Amino acid sequence: MSSTTLASAVSNNLSPTAKLPLPINVTAPPTNVTAPPINITAPSTNAPNTQPTETKVTANYGRDLATLAKIYTEESKYSREDNNFNHKLMIFNDLYNRVNIPQEAKIKGFPIMLYGIALDFYYRNKATYTTFNGIYNAIRNHFEGLEYKRGVLTKWNAITLKIVIIKSEGKSTEDCL
Repeated sequence: MSSTTLASAVSNNLSPTAKLPLPINVTAPPTNVTAPPINITAPSTNAPNTQPTETKVTANYGRDLATLAKIYTEESKYSREDNNFNHKLMIFNDLYNRVNIPQEAKIKGFPIMLYGIALDFYYRNKATYTTFNGIYNAIRNHFEGLEYKRGVLTKWNAITLKIVIIKSEGKSTEDCL
């Protein structure tokens, strides 16, 4: 034994030959714990005055529709004024698919693509049409149906060279043609 070990043993009142105690291994005795049985009985389907309940799951697409509204520009909306409804619907479908909103919620986002008198028409007739195709056809027929086409044709037929020359003051007749 070295002198430092001996000095340590003496200062701690230990004999120079004292051994350190071995570690004690403590383990808890095994216990058997069991939960009491629980009896759960489902209600009988033949019980009187019992009606089956139907769970209706409704999805909320509010956040997705708000995102769609944010990315929609006024130039992309249909307002009837010199707009092609099918072109504006193509833009709507593209943006709708980018936001990844399911088809069943498409009618909820439809007014986002409308502006001006087209939007007014939608809200005046909203209760009448419950499907996307119904409101789509109503708006298309109202603004681009036979009456609309007749009006465009009437305006076209009313155009004369004389009117074009008057409106295009300062241009030659050749430029007006």
